[in-house]
Amino acid sequence: MNGIGLCAIFSRQGDWAFDYALVLARKHETRLNIFHFLESPYTLRRDVVFVDAGKTQTEVVTPELIAQKDKELRMGFDSRLGDYVNVGFRLCEGIDEIELKKCFKKGDYEVLVIGYQTRGAEFGGTTTIEEFAKKFHCPVILVGPEAPDMFYLNQAAANVLDELYLPAGKWRMIDGDA
Repeated sequence: MNGIGLCAIFSRQGDWAFDYALVLARKHETRLNIFHFLESPYTLRRDVVFVDAGKTQTEVVTPELIAQKDKELRMGFDSRLGDYVNVGFRLCEGIDEIELKKCFKKGDYEVLVIGYQTRGAEFGGTTTIEEFAKKFHCPVILVGPEAPDMFYLNQAAANVLDELYLPAGKWRMIDGDA
């Protein structure tokens, strides 16, 4: 594998997804690319983003804000990465699905890991996480929502199951209801 992608979400399920993605990157001795999307109150416009965890404060996107958020992202994972240094960070301002497709086409990752917070959760403002994962062209593994050893796979991930190091009996296919 040339890379493992992780959509960084700051939640319990996001932590589980990080742990799994890091193990997978270590086993394959490959790069872990961590993507984080700045959230906006607007579906299509991304020039204004939330700057707090409660999603109550917004700011106009500036180079200074991008630099600050990038630093926060890196610092947030620094201690958890331990001695693993083959890591890339990307703070994304665009629409989730489009940005992830671009990075996949560029070869930044071959497998995408996402924390699965809840069934039917909105993803990228235009679809649900299940629909995104089912339609996405690369292997997608959703981790959670109830336990760190619950994994939901799209068909592309099921096709490379042997390379995913998942515990037997702990994964299922993603369906509309997952």
